[in-house]
Amino acid sequence: MRSLIWTLIVGCATETQTSYCEALCDWGTTCAQDEYAVSDPDTLYADCLSQTEAEDDGCTKASDEGVNAARGALLTECTDAIQSRISDGECDGFTGSIDDQKLATTPGACATEGVDAQATFNAARNAIKEPGAQLCGRFILTYCEAVDACLISELGDIPDEVWTQLGGTNGVDVCQGASGVSDFANTCVGDDLYAAEQDLTDVNIARQGARECLDGFDQLTCSDLLSGDLPPLCAASFTSTEQATGFATGLFDLTEAVRDAVQ
Repeated sequence: MRSLIWTLIVGCATETQTSYCEALCDWGTTCAQDEYAVSDPDTLYADCLSQTEAEDDGCTKASDEGVNAARGALLTECTDAIQSRISDGECDGFTGSIDDQKLATTPGACATEGVDAQATFNAARNAIKEPGAQLCGRFILTYCEAVDACLISELGDIPDEVWTQLGGTNGVDVCQGASGVSDFANTCVGDDLYAAEQDLTDVNIARQGARECLDGFDQLTCSDLLSGDLPPLCAASFTSTEQATGFATGLFDLTEAVRDAVQ
């Protein structure tokens, strides 16, 4: 009888532990840092936690009040499964293609977190997405760094006087300020062209086009970048032919101006 009573007492004891939301946000923040420059991971994690806890009030209970041993064992199986995915670098559900994200599910061991387990996972994914304005900047910076490298590869070291003559301090600076490129930058940020989706059934084609372009950017050659035409890989990053043409023309005109100045 004494052993039975002791078993019941232990079974009813509560202990705080890593919550489902905390595990998801650790996973999501890790994946975000792999895709883009997260300036403040702690803030991103906190924002994620706020959004996921709004979906699952059991998260706060687990981390602040504690759960009993039986519930805790199930929760541990779930958080261990998430940690395994983090260790394996599995990020498709958070930062993969839009099709990967649509198919993504929380680990099977987390089904014990209830009917809203997937909704909580989705909230974590939405919380860690790269802001649209930051994606605009990353898209343009990646392009301009590559164009600068291509020009140096073709022309050798380019004197500082050339960049000064063209209105900047270096190749990347001049590229970002080039007509067509700067125009697109203003439109991209001002119109929130790369706004993050909150519902994966309503895809922002330009945002996903930019992400796919950047993901495969190392496939592009200098000919692709300096020809005056957009490579097919990056065409969907723009919402109109005029935008795309203006951007590509701006890069081509810059290339010609640098060539003329160096010769």
